[in-house]
Parts: sequence; structure tokens; C-alpha cells
Amino acid sequence: MNNKTFIIVAIILVAVAIVGLVSYLPTRFDISSKVKVADFPKVIGEWSATDIALSERDYEILETRNLIMRDYKNTKGDSIYLYIVYSEDNRKVSHPPEICYMGSGVTIADKSTAQITDSIKATKMLVEKADSRQLVIYWFKAGSLNTDKYLRQQLKIVIDRMLGKRTSGALIRVSTDINGSSDVSLKLLKEFCGEIEPLLSSYVP
Repeated sequence: MNNKTFIIVAIILVAVAIVGLVSYLPTRFDISSKVKVADFPKVIGEWSATDIALSERDYEILETRNLIMRDYKNTKGDSIYLYIVYSEDNRKVSHPPEICYMGSGVTIADKSTAQITDSIKATKMLVEKADSRQLVIYWFKAGSLNTDKYLRQQLKIVIDRMLGKRTSGALIRVSTDINGSSDVSLKLLKEFCGEIEPLLSSYVP
């Protein structure tokens, strides 16, 4: 190994060590005014929601109770499921949902990326279980950053923490049952996300 290669490897190892150390340090922020995702509006335009119950086991796995899972219906009878999990002090809560899907016996038939709004690019998945199919989109949030990349979210949180900034992270997942064309379902999800996007900065900062 020549000197140049050795220096590069050494820098990488030091950087990884610092990131690893900082990511496990306790936060220094006062969370007495902790954001409550449950305050997210249940009525958004023509959409009205009902909460979907979660088990104690679900809360244990997710390591937080600061989340919502809701069924939003519009006046036409369309149904969209919104799932938001948020934490100001535990960046691990927003893990990629594929982990949960595969653990519950769901098959991911297709996976790609999609531009949902001008500022939100998300992962898009077609999931199947028995005779049902769902179109799922999800993205990660870290402060004002919206990204389809889990590692980019995690890096943003770690860097913010290193700079002494308030850290927060969220996973936002939106899905709907496919009864016809997946293109129609995607259009519906995009329209819904366009309505909730302005609310995210206030309720999921």
C-alpha cells in the first residue's frame, strides 16, 4: 500500500469512527415540547381519516409511539393509507419499510423511484399478498430534507448532530389498494401527497 492510498484509507476510517460515535451519543436538546404526529390533521380537503390501531408489539419494534397509521377516504370512495413515524432523538425509527413487508409475508413485485411532487422523490413499490395488490410510495425526512435515500437521511441527521443542530427524522409512507390500473393509483397518491406536503413542515418538522 503506497502512502497516498494509506492516507485515504486512514481518513475514511476516522470519518466512519466519528460518525459511528456521534450517532450513538445522546442528544442535547430539550424535547419537552416534543412534536406529536397524532396532531396531523384528520381532515385534509375532501379527505377524512380514521386511525388504524397498532399492537404493543408494533410499538416495541418501532421504538416509538410517536406515529400515526390512518385510512383517509375521499368523497368518491377512494381510500389511501398514510403512515408517519417520527422521532426527534432516535434516528433508527425510520428504517426502510421493506424490512417490515418481507417479515409479514408480503412480496415486493416491483420497486423503482418516482417523482411525487416538485420537491419529493420517493421509492415506489408494488406489493402483493394473496389476491391483494397495493401501490406503496415512501420517502424519508430529516428537517427540511425530503429524500428517497435512507442513507442520505441518516447522514443528514448525523451531520446536524455534529454541528449541534436539532435532529429529527421521519418515514412517510402512503399506499392504496390497486383495483384497476397502477397508473391511476399512482396519480391518486401523487394528488394526495400534493395536499399533505404543505402540512409536513408544521406537523413533521
